Amino acid sequence: MSVGVITSITAVRIGGRARIIEIDGHAWRTTSAATVRLAGIKEGDVVSLETLQEQLDEAERQALRDRALAVLGYRERSVSELRSKLLEDGYPSESVASTVSAFERSGLVDDERFAESVARSAAGLRAIGRRRAERDLASRGVSDEIAAAALDMYIPAEGEHARAVALARRLRKPDERVDRLAARLVRKGYAPFVAFEAAREALSDVQDDGTLDEYPDI
Repeated sequence: MSVGVITSITAVRIGGRARIIEIDGHAWRTTSAATVRLAGIKEGDVVSLETLQEQLDEAERQALRDRALAVLGYRERSVSELRSKLLEDGYPSESVASTVSAFERSGLVDDERFAESVARSAAGLRAIGRRRAERDLASRGVSDEIAAAALDMYIPAEGEHARAVALARRLRKPDERVDRLAARLVRKGYAPFVAFEAAREALSDVQDDGTLDEYPDI
């Protein structure tokens, strides 16, 4: 039976949750801070390496599931986001893959539901263009096929101009310039040509005296 001393338990990076456990001055295992806490180990402990391995494996399974639930409890996540978060926290890749797969099968994490949530938000409070919503979903690891289906449901491409005009009318200011209004629409994720057309149309509602037409043509 191999025996050693836990000489240090250190953070992989400042502020992170991943921990490196050193035995007799050598890196032995990387895991999460929660695993270390649940296992009840500390620097200076004299340990059987076989027993410590089993102890950490058991603690890690519980900590990993608890952490995954906590991450999803904060907000909806894509499969890729959940996986990346758990790996960042120091959990081993095989354990993370197994846990995430189990969560997918149970419906706790679902890319289609996540994509629809993002698209619904994009069409509502965020009022962003389809291109930006596409980039958001891609950056979160959602497949093009799933993203397109969600976006077609909530912010279809054929309605982009009308949405841009409606947003431009909400964003316009007194003595607004077309280029400035268009720039704000571009930052919201609308294509430049759509943004400029929408800005011009929204500002065409302004009457000669500088006031807004109460009932603009739509």
